[in-house]
Amino acid sequence: MEQYYWFILGTIFGLAIAVYFFVSREEKIEKSIKLNQKVFSTKKLDNAMEAVVDRIKFKIDEQKRELTEDEKNEIIRQCCKEKFNLQ
Repeated sequence: MEQYYWFILGTIFGLAIAVYFFVSREEKIEKSIKLNQKVFSTKKLDNAMEAVVDRIKFKIDEQKRELTEDEKNEIIRQCCKEKFNLQ
């Protein structure tokens, strides 16, 4: 009976360690994203990206399927032309 206690305690301890490292990894990723956004992003770029995401969501809902890479790239090109006056 005692061996089951040790097995259960070992399992719980192992899960606790796994959760600790997983949460720690997620926090590092979040910090990295925030730092990259702070360094590289601007308000105009954020607005353009929001427009791209909104248009892609609208197109997916409209066509009721996942878009291809070419379709997504075309939407991105259109938004860049509009937001940044690119030719």
